[in-house]
Amino acid sequence: MLGGYTIGYLYYAITLYIVSGLLIIYIDASDLGKDKKKKKEWKISRFIGWFNIAAGVLMWVWDIVID
Repeated sequence: MLGGYTIGYLYYAITLYIVSGLLIIYIDASDLGKDKKKKKEWKISRFIGWFNIAAGVLMWVWDIVID
């Protein structure tokens, strides 16, 4: 219907989700894991990191299935 070229930002979003999830796990969770008093913060940062990675992978798989 539109014809011509369209700009898609899906792959940028997928990349940002995966990279931010890896950085949260690598930097934030590893730093919080050293402190025994911040066990709850460590669990939450790991959850957020893995959630971002899972969201990015699911978006990528969904895009493959749709195409």
